[in-house]
Amino acid sequence: MEDLSQFLNKLSTAAMILEPIGSGQWAVKAWNQALDALRDGPGDALRGREPRNFIEVETKANAPLCQGKPVEPMTLLSIHTGLFETASQQQIRVKLKYDWLDEKTLLIWIEPFSEDMALTQAHADFVSTVSHEFRTPLTSIKGFADTLLRYGSNLDVEQQKRFVNIIKHQADRLTRLVENLLTVSKLGAQKAQFIFRPIPLKRTIDRIVQSVEGKLPEPREFKIQISDDLPEVWADPDKLEQVLLNLIDNAAKYSYPNSEVTISAAISAEDESKIKIDVSDQGVGIPAEHLPNIFNKFSRIDNPLTREVEGTGLGLYITKSLTNAMGGQIYVTSEDKKGSTFTIVLPVATPERQAAARLQGEEEFA
Repeated sequence: MEDLSQFLNKLSTAAMILEPIGSGQWAVKAWNQALDALRDGPGDALRGREPRNFIEVETKANAPLCQGKPVEPMTLLSIHTGLFETASQQQIRVKLKYDWLDEKTLLIWIEPFSEDMALTQAHADFVSTVSHEFRTPLTSIKGFADTLLRYGSNLDVEQQKRFVNIIKHQADRLTRLVENLLTVSKLGAQKAQFIFRPIPLKRTIDRIVQSVEGKLPEPREFKIQISDDLPEVWADPDKLEQVLLNLIDNAAKYSYPNSEVTISAAISAEDESKIKIDVSDQGVGIPAEHLPNIFNKFSRIDNPLTREVEGTGLGLYITKSLTNAMGGQIYVTSEDKKGSTFTIVLPVATPERQAAARLQGEEEFA
C-alpha cells in the first residue's frame, strides 16, 4: 500500500488504483493527492467504491468500469469522457484513461477538461453529427438517381415517380438541416433579426397543422383548442412559425400511430399579458433524467421509436433560443412512454406594445 501511494503521488495527474473485488468488479484501493485536489476533498470516501458510483458516463460509451459491467484483467479499455463527482456532489467533466500495472492492479488517469479540450470535443461532436446527417440523405439521393439513370427505361411510371419522390424528400431533409445550421450560427453570433407584429394564433396553427398532416406516413388526430376571441400574440411571424412547426412536427413524429396531438392556447392564468400555448402528444415521452438536457444542442434520446426519426437534435435548441429572443419562455412536462407537453408563454399584442414598436420604427427612419 505504501509503495502504491508513493508511486501515485509522483504523478501530477489525478489518478487512482483499482483492485478486483470479485466477479469482474473493481473498486478503489489507493489514490494520489492530485485526485484529492480534483475532488476538492479527501479521497477516503472513495475507498472500496466502484467507479460507477462517482463517475457518470453516457449510455452508449464503451466504459464498462463506469457502468458496473465486469472487466477481465489485462483487457483493452478505451479512453472516454465522463462526469466526476466532487466531495460537494458537484459534477465536473473529465477524460479517463486506463493502464494495467498487473492482473490485480488497474490505474485510472482522470484529467479535467480544460476550456480548449471542451471546445475541441464539442467541435468533434459537431462534425461527427453533421457529417452523419448529411451522409444519410446524400447516399439515398445518389443511389436512387443512379438507379434512374441506369435502369429508368426499364421502370414503369409509378416506380419512377416513387424514386423521384424519395429524392425530393431527402433533398428537403438536406435543406432543413442547412437551414437549422444557419439558424444556430446566427443565434450564436446574435445576428438573427426579429420583426415583431400582432399574429392571429389560430390561423397560424391551422396552417402549420395542414402542412404537418400532409407529410405524415401514418395518420394522427390533431385537436386544436383555441378560442376565436383569443388576443393576437406579439412575435416575429417567421420565427413563431418555426417554433410552432418544430413542436407540432415533433409531437406528430414521436407519437404512436393513430394517437392524438392536442394544441391549445389561452390567456395565462398567472399573467393576463401573456398567452400560454400547449402542444401535447400521446407518444414515447421523455425519461426524467433527460429532461434537464432536452433543449441542449444535439440532444437526442435513445429510444426504439426516436431511432427511426431523422434529426440532428438542433430543433429544440433552436425553438428555445427563438422563444427566449421573442420575450417568451418554454418548458416541458413529460412521462416516459405516455407523452409530453411543451408549453410556450409569449406576450399578448397589446396596444402599448404596438405603439412602442411604431415609435421605435419612426425613430430609426428619422
